[in-house]
Amino acid sequence: MAKKGFMARIIEGPERSETYARSTLPTNRWELGWDVFKTNKGKMCGLNLLTLVFLLPALFLLLMRFVLKTNYAATYPFAQNMGLAYPTFPSGAGLEPNLSMLLNMEIFKYAFIAIAIGAVGISGGFYVMRNLVWTEGVMVTSDFFKGVKKNYFIVLITLLIYGIIMMLSMTSINMASMMLASHKGVAWLLVVAQVVTYMVMALVTLMVLFMLTLGINYKLSFKNLIRNSFILSIGLVPTNIFFALFAAVWFVILFLGMQFIMVIGIMLCLIWGFSLFMLVWTNYSHWVFDKFINDKVPGAKKNRGIYKANATEEDGEVLAIEKSKFKEKHVKPITDYDVEIYELPTSFSRKDLEKLEETKEAMRKDSDKYAEEYAEESAKTETIEDLMKAEEKKTEAK
Repeated sequence: MAKKGFMARIIEGPERSETYARSTLPTNRWELGWDVFKTNKGKMCGLNLLTLVFLLPALFLLLMRFVLKTNYAATYPFAQNMGLAYPTFPSGAGLEPNLSMLLNMEIFKYAFIAIAIGAVGISGGFYVMRNLVWTEGVMVTSDFFKGVKKNYFIVLITLLIYGIIMMLSMTSINMASMMLASHKGVAWLLVVAQVVTYMVMALVTLMVLFMLTLGINYKLSFKNLIRNSFILSIGLVPTNIFFALFAAVWFVILFLGMQFIMVIGIMLCLIWGFSLFMLVWTNYSHWVFDKFINDKVPGAKKNRGIYKANATEEDGEVLAIEKSKFKEKHVKPITDYDVEIYELPTSFSRKDLEKLEETKEAMRKDSDKYAEEYAEESAKTETIEDLMKAEEKKTEAK
């Protein structure tokens, strides 16, 4: 075989060895995640923009909260010297947490509208990402809205409950801060209450992430969905926290304070940020499901998208290198037909069409007869190689 030239390699790609395809298949979740990103950068960008459109109301509320809080910090003299030239407040104790609580309550009035719109992007985005992790063919826009149709309700209920819990948690933290500032109540109990509240918020966040991937992958009642997500969140705390932070690293760098890094972070978030978050968490969730759930679910497939050299049907994979039984009908070569093929003239009539149909019918009967002659021989053979040997023997006999 002649070696490809420079232009041929550019157009057709580099030459591949026989073991190339097998050697480049991902064999673990880390390789699968990188392979999905590497081969679907355009689709992930499109998915990110599509998801971002429906998350704009929620992002707008977060931006407004930041702007208003900055305005309060500049307007009210929280850190100013209460000297002669400054206006006097009867008591500044607890003013900051009180303003923060009022601001949060104002934002939460509109948060549920943003959640209802954002649930569209999240339900469609996680569905498309699940298919990408499964290495299935994906049409981003059509699969996105298919995912919305199938999963919107469960995602909406999950996010609404999450929003209510976060609202109550933030309110309790602000109230505890107000009591600490005004020296009401036992200080250490209030601090413990705040720490516990933050821990509950972190746990609920992990549960919601698992509920999203569980709800898209399995048909569960809402009660079982909460139960399973709680077990997975509690049982894998260190790895859950690591992968949640790893998935959100593009958003974390926005708060590092350096303008250059913030600009890079914003660009990455606009191009791939949300889709990368969904990729990391979906890929990690499937590792968890393979390890703890799929063995107990009838018909569930393990290690989707991952190549295993010793895979079995129980793992949900059938390797292409295995010899499969040949079950197709044996077809007669077109050059061996005894019937002469009728050719239509340039100006043909109805009789010509009928004659052509008769020819085709004769060819079908000849093909069926040929298949019947080989039926007995084919029943004795199992693989394609055996059939080839049988064909050679038939040729030599003739």
